[in-house]
Amino acid sequence: MKKLFLLVAATLAATVMMAQDPADLAATPAVQETQQVEVDIMQFPENVLIQSMTESLAKQGKSLGNINDDGSIYVVAAATTARPSNMSGFVNSRNVAYSIAELSAKMSLLRLAGEQITSGRGFQMLEDIVEGEDPDAVHKASLLQKIGKIADKSLDKALAALGVSEEEIAKMNQSKKKAVYEQNYNQTVRSLVSGMVKGCAVVRIVEGDAGKDDYQVAICMKYSPEFQSLAAAIRNGEVDRIPISKVKPSKQQIMNMSPDELVQRMGTWVTFNEQGEMVIYGFGQQEVRESGSRQSAAYSRAYSQARLAAVANIKNFVAEDLVATETTESVEKLREYADGTNAYFSQQKWEQAVKAKESTLNIATEQIRQWQGVHPVSGHKIAGYVVAWTPSNAAKAAALSNQFAPEKSKATNKSAAQGQEAAPARQQTQKSSYTVVGDDDDL
Repeated sequence: MKKLFLLVAATLAATVMMAQDPADLAATPAVQETQQVEVDIMQFPENVLIQSMTESLAKQGKSLGNINDDGSIYVVAAATTARPSNMSGFVNSRNVAYSIAELSAKMSLLRLAGEQITSGRGFQMLEDIVEGEDPDAVHKASLLQKIGKIADKSLDKALAALGVSEEEIAKMNQSKKKAVYEQNYNQTVRSLVSGMVKGCAVVRIVEGDAGKDDYQVAICMKYSPEFQSLAAAIRNGEVDRIPISKVKPSKQQIMNMSPDELVQRMGTWVTFNEQGEMVIYGFGQQEVRESGSRQSAAYSRAYSQARLAAVANIKNFVAEDLVATETTESVEKLREYADGTNAYFSQQKWEQAVKAKESTLNIATEQIRQWQGVHPVSGHKIAGYVVAWTPSNAAKAAALSNQFAPEKSKATNKSAAQGQEAAPARQQTQKSSYTVVGDDDDL
């Protein structure tokens, strides 16, 4: 009988397998359900830039985040705008994001020379299980305690009469429960880096809108001995020491750029000019507010602000004295109570601060181009400015300076407090394509 049962079972199994083709089995809902796993990997500008720089540097036998054989260092940093691309103030927020990325990149460069790490951690455990009543802890209730209990019960009845639920009344009367088991853990790690950063320039920028009010600006910053020598020569006024190398029509290249191309240019560009001189171009941008009247005045103000930003970018290339701290704290608490309940608490705190000390540098720049354009994603109007520092112009400026008597003046600028504007009704930003700025020749 047992053999007959096994034979019948084997026959049925074979029949089912023959009747159920593997292709049909794969098409069943049960199998298809396990195959329909959606994977959405968000590609942010920072990821795009890291991949792009890794490929470009590999062709030259270099890498990111390391001191290469020629002394050059490349680091990538990114920041997200506080203002989404479809709201006013986005262009200025984009400038801020770029500046934050620059400071973060310089902090990473300083770390390669070493950082001071301070750390500490610890835990505490307590187990207090009590059974019965301690005879030495028994005492008679005082008259005031008895009156208090009567008053509490009377108040509870009054609250119940007013419609307050028993659960809410119980919560009001609940005091802090005594824990029979406690576990506490805390950890703090603090990093400190500081130093004078000289000769650092951005060689590639990737930015884009990832949608859902997420617009990121990512940069790749380069440090090299040549850049540091150039920065030192500018700082010390040693114009004659700047070497002459390959000729590159960089000025004409900037003059031929369209406004859409200039919108993508931020910070500085270190290259060569038609005379083979090493030259630094500074780029500045400012959002132009829409105005019902006096729109020309709004553009004039924006151009002035953009020029200051362009000159400041060159000054930051020459030297910036930075102090950067990064702190992370972890806390975890667990409590188990006598009534069987428990409570859990966790906190992760991270703080990063980079501060550039205020400094003054006498620097002479020449105007290269003033332009106006529209941001391709936000549609905001932009006033832009390009300035340049060259050895030849620096020599002319020094000669002109000797013809003028030194004058000292003090100016105080006061800005009126701007009222907080109401947020307009809008849709979240949509993901757009990324823009990549930077040539392999500049690496």
